[in-house]
Formats: sequence, structure tokens, C-alpha cells
Amino acid sequence: MRYMVGREIARFSSGFGHPVRLLLEADANEEVLLVTTVPNGSEVTRWDISTGERVWCYDEGTSGCNDEALVHLPDGGVLLAIATEDGVEWWDALTGRYCPEMTWEDWTIWALSVGSSPDGQPLLFGAGQNGSVYRWDATNGQLLGATPEGGGRGSMMAVEYLPLPDGRGLVVSGDDSGRIWRWDAWSGSPIVEPTAGNRSRVHIIRALPVAGDAMFVSSDGEGAVLERWSALAGTPLYPSVKSGTDVYALATANVEGAAVMFAAGADNIVRAWDAVTGEPIGLSAEGTVVSVFTQSNGEVLMATSTARGDVIVYEFGSLAE
Repeated sequence: MRYMVGREIARFSSGFGHPVRLLLEADANEEVLLVTTVPNGSEVTRWDISTGERVWCYDEGTSGCNDEALVHLPDGGVLLAIATEDGVEWWDALTGRYCPEMTWEDWTIWALSVGSSPDGQPLLFGAGQNGSVYRWDATNGQLLGATPEGGGRGSMMAVEYLPLPDGRGLVVSGDDSGRIWRWDAWSGSPIVEPTAGNRSRVHIIRALPVAGDAMFVSSDGEGAVLERWSALAGTPLYPSVKSGTDVYALATANVEGAAVMFAAGADNIVRAWDAVTGEPIGLSAEGTVVSVFTQSNGEVLMATSTARGDVIVYEFGSLAE
């Protein structure tokens, strides 16, 4: 078995006695951005991981927080989008400025994903309660289009953008009946009929950073099995990966050239697997929620939220046998 070798570099309290949602990335200057949200929408916070202090905090409340995404703008700015019970709300992720002019309110949005248009402009995709997948201009929040409602679809619960090797964009979504849908990212047209994918509602979809292919991983509402998929063929890659517990969060990253899946859930343990082979990778980390990204120097940063509401940041430098 291979192991991820690393260390804990920060630990602090979120201020809540329960897990918080979190998102970990970096800005254009490679400064780490760590944002946490509370499921009931009561607080949105950016943290300084070196001190554990708040950089900014928005505590005026939203109608819940179902998912969040960071959008990198061409000018170097970063926006934070949050999926709520009413739609999507936006903040400047660097300063914490709330952007009410970008708010979209129409339907509950359960999940978000960031992609780009053919000319490189950032796009935001959302999984709608009404069965539609929405597409917004991520520079101003303008709605650009949506897949049709109905058509035998239930509520869309998960969504992910995947760039294809030929330059096209593919959006994969999952509904509350366990089906996987694939859409042209820019026209919103379905590519084929949906695939019966999971045993219950599709809870999470994440792209896998596999060179020369387009793959993704999904987790259902029962959360104990992870399915890996070929995005172009729309077929599962066997065998399934047994997570060992109900999964609350999935993350993926490239670790020394290997695509790795991370899952955190009910037992407060973070687990990892090789995304191609499905083989487990040894990892010592705790948390019920996880977010991961690979830095330009190749080292991996991981943020977790524990069952007690602590936030922990780990740094991993290598894979070892």
C-alpha cells in the first residue's frame, strides 16, 4: 500500500460545535483561500490558516448553504458563489464584499461547479431542484441558460464540469432517482439518455484529474459506495470503491502525478484511494468534511472540518510505499 506523507500545519475552532462546510483553494498570487459556511446559512467566513483568525465574516445570513464554489476571474479576482434554498448568492472572496447585484433567485440550487466558455470566460453551473441544470456568466451572475425542466427528471442534486481532451466542455449531473445525466456545457443539450448510476439519489459528483481521459466519481445518498465513471462513454469503471462509512464530502487532487480521491464522512476519518485502480492509499487525517487542492510546487493542501467543529489544515508532500 502507498501512503501520503504529510503533517498538520493548522488547527482552530470554527466557532461552532458541529461540522462546517469548507472550501480550500488559492488566488492568482498563490495565497491560500479557506472559506467556511454553515449549512443553515448563518455565517460565511474566510480564514487565515497561519493564524486561525478570521479575514472576514458575513453573518447577516442566507437561506441556507447547500454548496459553494470559488470562481477565478481573468483580472485576478476571486468570487465566492453559494447555492441556497432560493438560488445563488455571491461575495468577493478576497475582501468579503457581498454582491447583491449578482443574486439569482428562482429555484433551490443543490450543487455548484465552475467551468469555462470556449473563449475562456468563467461559467458557473448549478443543479436545480426543478430538474434543470443552470448556467451563469460567473463574472456578473447573469443567467445564460438552463436545460429544460421535466422530461422525466426529478430534482438535480449534483453537478460537475469536465473539460474534454478535444477542448469541449461536458457537464455531468445526478438526480434524486440515482441517474447520471451528461450535457453539452455550452448549449445545455443532452448528449445521450441518462444512465442508471447509483442505488439512490446522486449525492456528489467530482471530476478526476486523469491525464488523457475524462473521468468522474459519484457518491449516492447512502454514501457507502463510490462509483468511478468514463465521462465520454457514460459507463461505470469497476469495481466500485467501498468507502467504509456514509460519505459527506468528496475531493480529488493530483498527487505526484497520481489522481487521488478523498472522502470524509460519518466516522470522522478521511480516506484516500488511487482514482484509476481503486486501491486504498494510507492517510492519517480526521474530519467529516474535506477539501483539497494541489499547489504549484506539487504539494497538496487539505482542509477538514471535524465533528466538533474544528478546522484542520494538512500539508502532504509525497506518496511513499
